Amino acid sequence: METVSSRKNANVRFLRLFLREKNVRDEHGVFAVEGDHLCGELVRAGFKVTFAAFTEKAAEKYPETAALLKEKAEETIVITEELSEYISDTKSPQGLFAAAEIRGWAKSGQARVFSERARRVIVLDGVQDPGNVGTIIRTAEALGADGAVLLGGCADIWSPKTLRASMGSVFRLPVINAAAEELPKILDGFTVYGAMLDSTAKRLGEVKFPEKTAIVIGSEGSGVSDKVARLCGEKLYIPIKKAESLNAAAAAAVILWELSR
Repeated sequence: METVSSRKNANVRFLRLFLREKNVRDEHGVFAVEGDHLCGELVRAGFKVTFAAFTEKAAEKYPETAALLKEKAEETIVITEELSEYISDTKSPQGLFAAAEIRGWAKSGQARVFSERARRVIVLDGVQDPGNVGTIIRTAEALGADGAVLLGGCADIWSPKTLRASMGSVFRLPVINAAAEELPKILDGFTVYGAMLDSTAKRLGEVKFPEKTAIVIGSEGSGVSDKVARLCGEKLYIPIKKAESLNAAAAAAVILWELSR
């Protein structure tokens, strides 16, 4: 294949935009990933890869992933090292990039997995840090949760920082973006616990969770919003000794581990 060296190349321009601009991702229904691990996870998860790009050096260093991209992508180009640095959202790019169609769980009708088949669900209410969102989704998959619901104000799950923090879990764990008003319908039949400090909250470790349980984790600064708190049938808190509170991702990890028991 001829090596592309121009920044004006359409695929090059869109890869760069998909890695940086949420509005462009939303408009086209496409997101982008970079690096050996995420590109490989993306393909193996069965996403429709619209186009891919890699450098000659990357193809030599990561032959398996480069071969997967060449086989599965609708279009593949070889790019220069300079273009790799231009496209990349990281300081040390590995030279592999892929763009894929956003998989909409709710739009495809798979939202019913929550009410029909799921037993353990994590709900994020205004968690704004992409690192926290990605880490929580990764932890949720690792500890056996069946899916996640992201309410208004959460970081975009298709942003590079979220995807990197999730280490590919976003590609496998069903994730639904929803408004707070939709939560009762999505979690029909679930007991919903809000993680919050409240006089009526139950101590984690003393709670016997029902078969179908959803855990709500609030924003880093304000916790669970009043609107969502009113939708929670139960409240629970993590007993801690000295620090005032836990990071959202740390709190989610503690509760998900207890839930997995």
